[in-house]
Amino acid sequence: MLEIARRLDVNQSSVSRALRGDPRIGEELRGRVQEMAARLGYAPNPLVSALMATRRARGGASSAEVIALVTNYGGREDWRGKDVCRWEYQGIQQRARELGFRIEVFALGAFRNDMARLQATLRARGIRGVLLGFSREERECVSFDCRGFCVAGLSAYFPCVTTDRANFHGFFNVQLALDQYHRLGYRRPALIVPELNNRVSNNLWSGAFLDWQRRLPKKDRLEPFIPREDASAAEFSDWLYRNAPDSLLVYKYPARAMLAARGLRVPEDMGLAWLYRTCDEMGATAGIDGNLGVVGAAALDLVVERLYANNTGVREYPKEVLIKGTWRDGGTLPPRESLTTPGTEAGPRRNRAPARAPR
Repeated sequence: MLEIARRLDVNQSSVSRALRGDPRIGEELRGRVQEMAARLGYAPNPLVSALMATRRARGGASSAEVIALVTNYGGREDWRGKDVCRWEYQGIQQRARELGFRIEVFALGAFRNDMARLQATLRARGIRGVLLGFSREERECVSFDCRGFCVAGLSAYFPCVTTDRANFHGFFNVQLALDQYHRLGYRRPALIVPELNNRVSNNLWSGAFLDWQRRLPKKDRLEPFIPREDASAAEFSDWLYRNAPDSLLVYKYPARAMLAARGLRVPEDMGLAWLYRTCDEMGATAGIDGNLGVVGAAALDLVVERLYANNTGVREYPKEVLIKGTWRDGGTLPPRESLTTPGTEAGPRRNRAPARAPR
């Protein structure tokens, strides 16, 4: 920068501002500085750039830099009562402490749903790192102007913003669960996930199930049950009667109550496991641990990576980091042979299609 200043006969501070694109420097001088920098082969050191940007914003380096967690969940606290959000948030907080950052929540609702006001506040406070997380399904596209910010997204929140993201590995997790069903002796497992949640996963859940079904003998291939929000109990009964599964992999559907209403017991008549268990379902039930704290930590890492590289704005080619889940055995899906009696292939109801419910 000193060499450029000498050649152009300007102050070194003006060169520094011009290289950062500071609007306080005139367009003509900015162009001259950038042209000279290119001619001299100048390239900024990203670590120094990030450090100096923090010092300029905060007036020193004595306190931890804040990373904004921007939410749009209909209220500042609502998302904290949801297991998935709480686990991801714990991972975000823990990783921030490990790396020397501090998380501060900025709820869009606190700014009267005016994203421009929220962003003006972030700029005024010198906050450059932004993690987009915990938004409800958006009827209208909620955007975020990434210019001047180091932005990453958590899971599928704020879907209209194109940015780097960390997410659970939905495709892998479904197939991991189905492999465990097969290990335990189940040959006709079926998937039940609500249509909305499957769509949010980019249909990876149903895609993984159908791909896994391809490996089965045709007689054992089933269709998934992807109910709409207004799906009736009769639709579930019809699907159950047509497919006659021996076990279910479920997400956010009252499968146990629906089975009980049809006289089917878990696990004696139907094996059951959950895709992403809640706190209440952990310990006593089988299913996937989505390692959601690790997902939150990975999303925070994406923001920090961009801060260290002084990489602001929208990436031309955004990347997605996928965190694999872990299978947990449980009493709702015991080994199938433990349910058999001598001289029989399965328990008393296992090979019998459930009765069709009255319409």
